Amino acid sequence: MLQRSSYTGFILSLILVFSPVASVAATIGEEDQIVINEINGTDFEVIQFRGSGAAEFWCGAATYIERRKGQSESTRIFLKRPHGASLTAAGRNGVVFSTSDSGLPDVEETLTVTVRKPGASLKSSQARRYCRDAFTRSTK
Repeated sequence: MLQRSSYTGFILSLILVFSPVASVAATIGEEDQIVINEINGTDFEVIQFRGSGAAEFWCGAATYIERRKGQSESTRIFLKRPHGASLTAAGRNGVVFSTSDSGLPDVEETLTVTVRKPGASLKSSQARRYCRDAFTRSTK
């Protein structure tokens, strides 16, 4: 049986061993948990999570462009395929975005964000603003 001081030392050593892991895990942003699958060099799909709305999908698109691909926040993102059955994740829903407007209709810019109109577009910096709405915190 461990003596009290040995037991306390054991507990403290466990805390010290596992605290770096806990602090790293606590700093992983919600954005990093968004499932985003590359389709080709210009197209990618943001998979629906936690009842995602338009803000979460556009946030995911900005996350992919800036944080995962390292592209500029001035990169224009186009809605290629509206919300519906996923192309890359069986049994899930998603939205396909693209950095190319090839084959997409021209869509008038509006003040509302949508995941239902192919051709809708935002600069990545504009889409990133929706991360605050999606996760109720500043991300940049």
